[in-house]
Amino acid sequence: MEARITERHDTAATLEVTVPVDVVDATFERVLGALARQVRVPGFRPGKAPRGVLIQKVGAEALAEEVREAIVDEHYPKAVRELGLTPVHAHTHAEPPVAGTAFTFVVHADLYPEFALPDVDAISIDAVGEPIGDADVEATVARLREDHATLVPMERPIEPGDVVFAESQGEGGGQLMPIDLERTEEHLVAQLLGKSVGDELVLDLGEDPAAPAASPESPADQPGSEEGAETAEGDAETAEGDAETAEGDAGPAPRRSLTVKVADVKAKERPDADDAFAATLGFGNWAEVEAEIRRGLAVERERETFRTQRDELVEKLMGATEVPLPGSLVRRRQGHLLEDLAGDLKRRGLTMEQYVERLEQRGERESFENELREAAERGVKRDLVLERLVESRGIVVDDVELDAAIRHAALRERKDPERFKRDQGPDWVENFRYLLARDKTLDQIVSEKVGAPAATAPEATADATPDATPAPAGEASDG
Repeated sequence: MEARITERHDTAATLEVTVPVDVVDATFERVLGALARQVRVPGFRPGKAPRGVLIQKVGAEALAEEVREAIVDEHYPKAVRELGLTPVHAHTHAEPPVAGTAFTFVVHADLYPEFALPDVDAISIDAVGEPIGDADVEATVARLREDHATLVPMERPIEPGDVVFAESQGEGGGQLMPIDLERTEEHLVAQLLGKSVGDELVLDLGEDPAAPAASPESPADQPGSEEGAETAEGDAETAEGDAETAEGDAGPAPRRSLTVKVADVKAKERPDADDAFAATLGFGNWAEVEAEIRRGLAVERERETFRTQRDELVEKLMGATEVPLPGSLVRRRQGHLLEDLAGDLKRRGLTMEQYVERLEQRGERESFENELREAAERGVKRDLVLERLVESRGIVVDDVELDAAIRHAALRERKDPERFKRDQGPDWVENFRYLLARDKTLDQIVSEKVGAPAATAPEATADATPDATPAPAGEASDG
């Protein structure tokens, strides 16, 4: 085999691989032998059909294609190792091989980029945690009292803060729905205030996100909705950036309504923050409750601060690192972001086609695509930088740590750990191990810089997805 690079760039290369005639002929024979055992030829026992009859049965073109795939699968990995390349994606071009003739194929490969990290020791962490104040404690006490409130029936019209039990009316009605006015949209609260038990009313629920909106230019149905058109705003795993669409000149979307009857009105009776309430919580007095609240808030504040410091480290690493990005990795990430967006739209009753049409109507498709590309580029750069950081630090996750994290992930989804591990598959497990190593590396670096203990809880680990980090491609793909 002879391999040479015909063109080379930062993240791409074209190479030409020539396989000698003896290897080509041997591959033809090997492929024919395998086909002879697999293909049934009438009148002949398996593996006993004459060569010419077998080729006629299989087809010369199909045979040549099998040989081509076999040669590329065997010699492409050898070629990239010999040339010292690390592809992340590749596709080949070649005419069908011919027996008795040397075979040459061309590979266009996206390469793992070469780049240097900045001096990590020189990066400072500026984020600090705010101390727990009285307002934090008071807010927690208020939530605690709210969680332990009792509902007392009231014989009066509905007032702010009440819990209303409304019975749905009409076809399919009869469902009793509790409505906590302290946790309900203001426009619904306004419709309920002053009503009494036995009153029937039609609640305006707002715009229907699944219904088409009409526009002055075209009174006919227009796909999409305001709510659906805003789904890409601020989501790092969707479009990361402002893909929110303005209302523009689209007409109002149809509104939803629900006819209900007020069945009951109850007021919340919250316990006082005193020793009696403390006793129901398992404490000796209220001072012990406040002390435990402060301790819990301090622990959570420390965790939040540590996460903020980790984010700051990653941002500064990315800002100080120049990384040429392989086009195939960016396109793959764009595809995943679009899949996430499509799933979000589906939950809102929309399709990607409706969403894109709405963007085009408002002249925002180009802006959305630019933001999508920028989000993909940022994600790929982050993965590459952090992967290089893990390599430079040599941090590993042993089997004990891996199994503990998998158990935690499985129990969080209420699944048996061993079955969960089998269902996810070996690729997921190895990628999960890498993500644990990535988190462990960041934790150790931040801990060294701020003098705090590294986070060790499995729940701090990022979600493990097969494409969360780029991996060198093991074999070329045809194209």
